[in-house]
Amino acid sequence: MYTKILLVAVILVLSAFFYLHTQNPEVVTFVVTAERTYTMPVTLILFVGFFAGAMLAVFNSLLVDAKRALREMRGRKEKRLLAEADENYRKGVEALSNGDILDARSLIEKASKAKPFDPSMVISLAETYVRENRHKDAMKVLENGFLNTSNSIRILIELAKCAEDSGDVFRAVKAYEEVIRLDPRNPFALRKLRDYRVREGQWADAAVMQKTIVEREPEESTRAREKRLLTGFLFESASRLVDEGRLGEAVAKVKEVLKSDDTFMPAHVLLGELLARQGNHASAIKVWEKAQGRYRHSEPLILKLEEIYLKVSAPDKILEKYQREIIARPDDINLRLLLSRLYLRLEMVDAAIEELERIHHDGEESFYPMMLLGEAYLRRKQSGKAAHLFQRVLGIDREFNPPFFCQRCGGNSKKWTPRCSSCGEWNCMQMSGALTSPRPALIPPVAQVPASVITIQR
Repeated sequence: MYTKILLVAVILVLSAFFYLHTQNPEVVTFVVTAERTYTMPVTLILFVGFFAGAMLAVFNSLLVDAKRALREMRGRKEKRLLAEADENYRKGVEALSNGDILDARSLIEKASKAKPFDPSMVISLAETYVRENRHKDAMKVLENGFLNTSNSIRILIELAKCAEDSGDVFRAVKAYEEVIRLDPRNPFALRKLRDYRVREGQWADAAVMQKTIVEREPEESTRAREKRLLTGFLFESASRLVDEGRLGEAVAKVKEVLKSDDTFMPAHVLLGELLARQGNHASAIKVWEKAQGRYRHSEPLILKLEEIYLKVSAPDKILEKYQREIIARPDDINLRLLLSRLYLRLEMVDAAIEELERIHHDGEESFYPMMLLGEAYLRRKQSGKAAHLFQRVLGIDREFNPPFFCQRCGGNSKKWTPRCSSCGEWNCMQMSGALTSPRPALIPPVAQVPASVITIQR
């Protein structure tokens, strides 16, 4: 059919040519040079141009068809190579899972030649080196892979993990920082980098990351735990500002802590300390008095009030406060112990002995009341009684500071601290003066943040 149509078209063109040639006998002379000229019919020029255009069109069509055929051939070859790469990768992963590391590496390397920018293949190839404990080679593979795919967060995270496993903290931190640069809200990288900032004591940076973690946490209970952790970071940021002497900024930061969580006792303690350091004792007392009324176990705040009242030579006020609190909570042995301690500090030895013997007769046999009573006997020259009690509490310091324990992990401390040195939790230390043995953990830790960071103590 195509041949018949082409034949009819040729006949029509030739017929048109002869018809026009008979109707237009004129000729045209072309002068090329003075000695060379060409004379030909007009119709011949017309049809020569027509056939030249037709030939160019045919040639162009042939060229396009040739290019298409070449692309299709290359496409089929690439598909075949990609299919072979996928098969080699599948076999390599299977060999890796079976523990055949060398075979897995050979297969994955073959696959990578066809797909050099595939993150999965780069990561799997690196894993073969990790399995042989060749972390440097694995990191080299991952770094080269990231250079070829500079937006691959997966490769960066694997690079950071590999650096962590090899102990290369610097490279791990840099990798996580790059992840955050590419994806500022990546939860995994934020938590990892946050933990490194905590270890380095960079509390302000840790708090910034923690705010993003809190914002992105969808689960309510987990979000509450992360928010408590944020409060701790903000508090440590304020403490760092205090250490640097930037008291005004520290006050603002402490207020930010209380805005985040007004039940966070260490922030109330620190705010009062800042005001006292600025010479504003009245405001410090006001802060501690107001905060003390919020807590069932407020011994750290009462001790702060005791110190400041003694400092401003107003022991009668703190004595009155103890007595009021004991009337309100007659069963609170800790308050009675602290009052006895204050009696000893004020050399009111008889009053201390009377109160401590009453506690002893009530059946309280823990070490702290015995230690205080022993000191009271010693001051009354009753050395025999004192020696007997001190033998039972041997090793206790002579400052008579009440012991504290962590409500979350049960760890013990010789004094109140904002953060437990055992589990790393904030706002969890409670006086244990009336206990015969350390209490068990009551509340699970809020997050897996390293507890090895030194606790700022005052």
